[in-house]
Amino acid sequence: MPRVPALNVLCDAPTVRGALISLLGSQFAFLPHRFPHNSEPLGESHAPQITAFDGRPKMAKGSISAATWHQDGHASCGRTRWHTLRAANVFYFPHDTPLHMGPTRFLAGSHLYATLHDICAEQAVMHMIPAGSVVIADFDLAHAGTPNNSDRGRYMVKFVALRTEEPIAPTWDHQKPTWHTPTDLSTPQDLPVVWASLWNWLRGVDRGEGITVPDRQDLPRLIAGMRSESQQERLSSLYDAAAIGAPAVDGLIHALLQTAGQDKHLSPDPRSKAQSGKSERHLNRFFAEGQFTPEDVAIALGVIGAPAVPRLVELLRHEDPWIRLNAVYAMGDAGPKAVGAYIDDVGALLNDPEGCVIRVALDALCALGTFGPATVKQLHRFLAKDVPVWDGSADSDPRLARLNQFRYLSSLALLAWVSNTDSPSAEVQTALIDTLDDDNGYPPLIACLALERLGTVDAMRAAIRYLRTRCWDSAQNTRDALSGAWTKAHRKATLARLTEST
Repeated sequence: MPRVPALNVLCDAPTVRGALISLLGSQFAFLPHRFPHNSEPLGESHAPQITAFDGRPKMAKGSISAATWHQDGHASCGRTRWHTLRAANVFYFPHDTPLHMGPTRFLAGSHLYATLHDICAEQAVMHMIPAGSVVIADFDLAHAGTPNNSDRGRYMVKFVALRTEEPIAPTWDHQKPTWHTPTDLSTPQDLPVVWASLWNWLRGVDRGEGITVPDRQDLPRLIAGMRSESQQERLSSLYDAAAIGAPAVDGLIHALLQTAGQDKHLSPDPRSKAQSGKSERHLNRFFAEGQFTPEDVAIALGVIGAPAVPRLVELLRHEDPWIRLNAVYAMGDAGPKAVGAYIDDVGALLNDPEGCVIRVALDALCALGTFGPATVKQLHRFLAKDVPVWDGSADSDPRLARLNQFRYLSSLALLAWVSNTDSPSAEVQTALIDTLDDDNGYPPLIACLALERLGTVDAMRAAIRYLRTRCWDSAQNTRDALSGAWTKAHRKATLARLTEST
């Protein structure tokens, strides 16, 4: 961003901010991660145009755009796959990207998939993208690059935006409370109950509002349906079971307990394609360094919310880490209002002996956005590296890599805390300031945003002091020695488009 100041104008453009506020709330934040994706010319100008659904097209050497369908992982930290909209990829295309130049392709509806099976051409979306376009997609939506058959490099910059507060009311031009399925959807599935539930969540109302409640006697059939290879049956069964509400809790808890004793909390081979949704087993649910994919019954318990919380709290102490992982995930997704007085039971898992449990508990705290002093103190310890049990002695020590993830998520949890309270906290401020000493640049930049939102004089001074010595002299961008003619022309054109749009 300091190197290309026009990108700051892009991120602050009213149209971009308005769209992100509609999806992620008024307190959304851009993560420090921003990544340019280049697709080099393939040198085959007369090559046939691939279809949108092609699975593994050839890409030119030096291209960063991955051509296979994949779901992203978060930079610097593995996180949870949420059905609720908690993060978005923001794709910026600075120049015209016709089909032969290789625009990004998307797999509509796949953000709700645990694995990328049962996919079809009908849901593959690929269009010519005009210069200056911004495409916003749920972070977990599968996408892929396309071969570049032109004679120029293709560029795209990807940002990640994050929700920092639970929705309590619509943040868009809201006119009709009842969900109506759009007529131009690209997904082959018809999932009115799923979409209505997620729509209600974004509106900040009860997830079951306006949804027909199935007979509780149907629960065994619905639990069985969650194991179907059909995405339609799996998702419909999941959300129908959740719509039953409190009477479904015991049955769903029983189904979750059936997944214990299988060592599912142990990370698979880091080279496994399952981390990006490519597992060949449709029932594959796992914890990995790149992501955590919860059990469908845990997702249903999170949708049910408050009636499920007391039983979920019991499972936080279960002997199998996999059960603890799923229980704390469900509590995070249930939200702060549903979890209520049990929020610090989530925080207590920050002392769990299993690092996988700590990481998912931290992600749940990011979703909840509120917690007590004991939890804040433990987050501070992570950020200050005052946790000897996780202090790896060498760069290759897996404990060190896990502690790096803890610190990243701890900074996000405190950003969420600051975004959800008007009450100052000396411990939170000190923890954020201590974060500025982190060797990884991401937690300090997240801490700077949190310090800005905290707004005290000491907080602002600390953030400014950190950023002052890390800025780039963008004025030098105009020097021919440092910037080519194409770069300067592109910067000028980008600024002109942004000025016109505002």
